[in-house]
Amino acid sequence: MAKDKGTTDGGSDSGAERTGLTTTGEGLFHRLRTGEWPVLKIDLSEAYASVRRRAAVLRRRRIISGILVGLLLAGLVGVATTYYANAIPLPGELTLPETTTVYYSDGTTVMARLGTQRRTIVRTDRLPRYVAQAVIAAEDPRYYTTSGTLISRQYARAATIATGGSVDGAAGQARLLVMTWRLEDSYSKEEILDFYLNTVYFGRGAYGIEEAARTYFGVGADRLTLAQAILLAGMIESPGDGRFDPTVDVVSATTKFATVAQTMVSLGMIDQETASRLTVPTVLPYDPGRFASGLSEPTGLIVAQVLAELRATDEFRDRPPGYLEDGGYAIITTIDVNVQRLLLQTVDENEPDSLLSSGPRSLTAAAVVVEPRTGRVLAYYGGPNGTGADYAGTRATPDGGVAGFGYHPPAQTMTVYTLAAALDAGISAASRWDAPSIKEFPASGRTGTDALRDVRSAECQPACTLAEAAIVPLSIPFYAVTERIGPAAVIETARAAGIGAMWSADPESGLVRHDLGDRPVRTLVPEPFTADVALGRYPVTVLDQATAMATFAAGGLRARTHFVNRVVRDYATVYEGPSEAQRVLSADVVADVTAVLAQNPAGQIPDGPPTAGVAGTALLAGSAIDAAHAWYVGYTPDLAMAVWVGNKEYEFPLRNAIGDRITGETMPAQIFRQVIAGATDALGLGDATFPEPARIGDDTVGDAPASGAPASGAPASDGR
Repeated sequence: MAKDKGTTDGGSDSGAERTGLTTTGEGLFHRLRTGEWPVLKIDLSEAYASVRRRAAVLRRRRIISGILVGLLLAGLVGVATTYYANAIPLPGELTLPETTTVYYSDGTTVMARLGTQRRTIVRTDRLPRYVAQAVIAAEDPRYYTTSGTLISRQYARAATIATGGSVDGAAGQARLLVMTWRLEDSYSKEEILDFYLNTVYFGRGAYGIEEAARTYFGVGADRLTLAQAILLAGMIESPGDGRFDPTVDVVSATTKFATVAQTMVSLGMIDQETASRLTVPTVLPYDPGRFASGLSEPTGLIVAQVLAELRATDEFRDRPPGYLEDGGYAIITTIDVNVQRLLLQTVDENEPDSLLSSGPRSLTAAAVVVEPRTGRVLAYYGGPNGTGADYAGTRATPDGGVAGFGYHPPAQTMTVYTLAAALDAGISAASRWDAPSIKEFPASGRTGTDALRDVRSAECQPACTLAEAAIVPLSIPFYAVTERIGPAAVIETARAAGIGAMWSADPESGLVRHDLGDRPVRTLVPEPFTADVALGRYPVTVLDQATAMATFAAGGLRARTHFVNRVVRDYATVYEGPSEAQRVLSADVVADVTAVLAQNPAGQIPDGPPTAGVAGTALLAGSAIDAAHAWYVGYTPDLAMAVWVGNKEYEFPLRNAIGDRITGETMPAQIFRQVIAGATDALGLGDATFPEPARIGDDTVGDAPASGAPASGAPASDGR
């Protein structure tokens, strides 16, 4: 049977009836009209409780997380602060670049300044009190009454920059804050002020109060006047543009000066009457070259020798780069300022009246003066450019190499060592030797076109005593002597006297250096040396030749040649140069060598001290008359000197300004005479004399017939 529309099955309990709802439109309308709308009977209390529980858990978790994050951040901040505090060095841990000054032997005349910054550390408690007071008045009047002061922050900034740190950005500012905190927590106000005065920049390249005083007023900081101190203090505010430098802006400088002075009055540092009397002091004109390093001058080569010498000492060995240059040392050299100037005036091509000022541009010279018995280098010239080639010596470089081009064929100057070796072997200077103009030496392979030729001549030829041959000098007699006693004996004598190295030619690598060392070589001929050592074929340095001449001048006593007298830092001597001399040659041998060389007319000085010496001339390859190298080496009882004249690079015939040929007896001998005569006067020397000859050795052992009497100039032998 069909059901009525809008009704439900009477036998069922539908969901609509259970909730009081009907699905028909009529039923809905009726209920809306009568207000019999049913209420939803769902209990939400459990849901609300669950939500509240979850919210509480989340709140607790957020609180705990916040606390943990806060603790973590606090820890990180603490770690970062600790890191900054420990990473930023305090003044006692800083090594600020400080100028090292190289002085002449007088300890006051500056030769050169070294370092990346021009700074000289001084004890500010030794300065006039108004120096520090002026800086406080200019920079930080509340310095003594507040913490985190401007001076502390400024010092922290300057020290950070000086040590390569950055002050830019948030990290840089954090560094400054931490360093300022550590600074004021660790040091007194006076100590901080001391650090500041030695660190702050004053303009004109001057760091610290000492360099500022020298730069602007030409005095040390301990000699600053009140007015000078006030002016310098005012410059700190704007050092880069010189705004308060009266030579740049006199109005601003005067205003700043008056402001600082009045601040000092208000702080009770000076009275008004004193301030009223003050006037702006005169400042030196700015001369950038006045504080130049000096390394480009010829003396720059001396500085290079000085640094190399110090790096080889226990005090300075294996130090990092810049340790000496930025270490604030005072290096007092052995160089005498008057002798050095005399040498430059004589040989430097840049000096208007020197012997080389108008010669060929390829021509150059090198010369060294050494004090016998002490080994002090009194003067040194290796070339016109202090940063260029050194033609007087060589030196060790920081990387273990060797620099310098001071080695040249010594030619006949090797006669000195050959004669000394012959005397030591029992051969008298009066012995006679064959002296033709050409001679073969088969034992040494000198035959045919390789036979020896003497381009010089002497009245004693064809047979001469060793004394006569040494004065000329002739090569053939001394080659024969070298074959007789062995080249090792000649090399050993040269080594003992002061020749530390010799060079030999190598077809593949050019010249090769051979260190003769400290061990005798008498029993072994060092390869590749031969009897040609007597001819001076193997280059030696000018410095070594001067060292050897000093040994002969001292009667056979050798002192270690050196450039450094002492090194001072913070008023204390940290290094002293060597002073002891040791006997290396027999006094009798040296006396007889000196007696022979003293008769050489080329080195004699009228109305001057007695001299002994020998000339040497190495011919240009392929020429029988033109020289490529010319020498004169010699000594007086008080001074020793070696002189070389040659070419800067490629070898050309040696000619002077008017085209005359240069030999050892000409320009080198002239340089020797001029410098030795002037140095003798400048040093107050000249009374000493040479010892009498000992006349040792056998005069019958030569390879030429003996004559009835010793030749002129030869010391007669007494048979010893």
